Amino acid sequence: MYNSLMLCAKLESTTREGFNIQTENFSVITELIKNPRLKGKDLELMFNISRRQLGYRIQKINTWLTEQNLPTIERTSQGFFIVDDAIKHFLNVYIEPLPQENEQVYTAWQRAHLILLMLFKEDEMLSLNHFSIDLKISKNTVLNDLKQLKSLLEPYNITLKYSRQKGYHLKGNEFEIRKLLTNLIDKAYTLNILNDDILDVLGLHKDKLQIIDTQINKIEQYLESNFIDQSTQTLRYKLYFIIRRIQHNKIVSPFSIGYDDLSDTEEYRATEILTSNYSDIPRQEKLFIALQLLSTSVQWSELDDSTFLPELKVALQSMLDQFEKITFITFKERETLLNQLMFHMKPAFYRIRYQLSDVESLQNTLKDDYKELFHLVKLSSKPMEKILRQPLPDNEIAYLTIIIGGILRRQDEDIDKKVKAVVVCTQGTSISQLMLQELRSVFPEFIFLDALSLREFNHYTLDFDVVFSPMHIMTNKRLYITKTILTAKEKHHLRQHVFGQLNNTFDTDIYAQKMVAMIREHADIHNEDSLLNEIKQQFDSIHAYTSIESSSISLDYHLNLQDLLPINHIQLISHVESIEEAIQVAAKPLYSQHYIDANYIDSMIQYFDETYMVINQNIAIPHAENEQNVNRTSMSMLVLDEPLTLKTGHNVNIFVIIAATDKFKHLRPLLQLRDLAQDTEMVQKIIKTDSKSQVFEVIKHFSIIE
Repeated sequence: MYNSLMLCAKLESTTREGFNIQTENFSVITELIKNPRLKGKDLELMFNISRRQLGYRIQKINTWLTEQNLPTIERTSQGFFIVDDAIKHFLNVYIEPLPQENEQVYTAWQRAHLILLMLFKEDEMLSLNHFSIDLKISKNTVLNDLKQLKSLLEPYNITLKYSRQKGYHLKGNEFEIRKLLTNLIDKAYTLNILNDDILDVLGLHKDKLQIIDTQINKIEQYLESNFIDQSTQTLRYKLYFIIRRIQHNKIVSPFSIGYDDLSDTEEYRATEILTSNYSDIPRQEKLFIALQLLSTSVQWSELDDSTFLPELKVALQSMLDQFEKITFITFKERETLLNQLMFHMKPAFYRIRYQLSDVESLQNTLKDDYKELFHLVKLSSKPMEKILRQPLPDNEIAYLTIIIGGILRRQDEDIDKKVKAVVVCTQGTSISQLMLQELRSVFPEFIFLDALSLREFNHYTLDFDVVFSPMHIMTNKRLYITKTILTAKEKHHLRQHVFGQLNNTFDTDIYAQKMVAMIREHADIHNEDSLLNEIKQQFDSIHAYTSIESSSISLDYHLNLQDLLPINHIQLISHVESIEEAIQVAAKPLYSQHYIDANYIDSMIQYFDETYMVINQNIAIPHAENEQNVNRTSMSMLVLDEPLTLKTGHNVNIFVIIAATDKFKHLRPLLQLRDLAQDTEMVQKIIKTDSKSQVFEVIKHFSIIE
């Protein structure tokens, strides 16, 4: 307790010095101090973060250490971390006595897995003493580990029980307990737990496993296959424990396994090799053992898997068809790729179908480093759902991404170098998909990642280059406004314009030089080069393009911000208590003039989303899409002396109600409002004034579209 208080005091003193380091970063550094044998992989698993995220945390810690004039944390070639004694003294972290030189130190997370494995001992009653002695930790530490252990049981609907007669034991459906067992064995190797320690906690002798190894070799010969090394290492434990549980009369239910999937496979016939020395092995147990063989990854195989899983091959073919369709990339080595996918997906098919052992090691890395390709593979994986009876898990998609990415690299197809686009449409899924298909045909060179609603777009995390939409939206990427369905002429014009901009053939330089020439005739220019560059940048920032006639949508429409926000639509008050009150008060000028009705106010309150209805984190723009409750396109503004704190943590003083009879008339005023929101000085001027006239002067200032 004393040391914890000292550490808190030390943290408070350091934050007062002007540099605030997050609590999770302190958790990392204290774990490194307490356990110098931790490696990067251990920390990733302990804190459930990716390698990239760990690197970022270490970088932040080292920045903070430098600020405190302390040595930074270094990393050895073996993957360990070096924490200088000065850091330990500075943070005053209590360090337990070091173990013997040949003794492995495990984290609480690793120990929780070891304790679970110990619970599969069938020949002794387990108490706190057993865990304490075998793991060389105190009873209090064991009790804390048991609390952490319970979270590992939640996905399996298994509970940890204790009684004087049975000691600690697992209670639940045998099939679920077997799933837990297979997952634990696989996890033990990804958690860097020593093989000898696994044998010790299980009370296993190597000679018993050697018998299993001999049988596995016979199975490989029978199947004309070769299991990968790690699979062989884990399979031996799985088969040993399955046999042992059968011998202790812990049998899986005959209704847990689909006989038709497994009974006609070569792997089922291979179970006779393993069970020949045991009598009265139930049929369902042979099927369960066959399931382990089927779900174990192989290095190579002479068997034609498509003979046994023809529907899997058809699904993979459909998946490749879908990938080619949405990317307009043709696989040159399609048959080779299909064979590689079959090779991987045969064991994955059984792992997923029966929710057995999960391989998680690549998921975070793939989703961070190759997220666009990962996303496209995921979009293409829909045909797999039918035969798997569930979506393909992200960790399996990660492996498919590696396989497909390898083929693409060999044929010089780099997705990162292709133009990536999204479609944003608020007119529903059907219209969005129609636009998506239409634009894919117009731009086969592009990769269209998604068709999104406006709300989805505001939370979109994938990288893209251009946006196509039937309306103007706020984005710093190139925006092209276009119809849902285009004529042949419109397609040609749109394609010509887009490629003109992307290939930098847009006459920006000529237009900029003409503008400078005009300015020169009417004013003195102090720095012509600087002005020319700023004008070019302004041209480059205007990416909006429309293939729709100006009669229906045009940014040259006559309405400006000052037209929709006259002085009698502005209110200045002290404060409000809630979002609901802010919207109701802000809407009063529009409601009193019958520009909107009460239903529109209710809709704004119901659908207000502060994650995207706040411009530049300082102006909230409540609005709704039920145009039938709007009688006139209009805006009103509420300015608060005291900000309202939103759930996102943003303090907002200004609320602007937007009511539109269609999707277009308010676009230019909305863009002008966005420009206002980006001017911090002007926003503060509005907040600090007590004059509506001065607020209106600011509005007039921004009522000129560039």
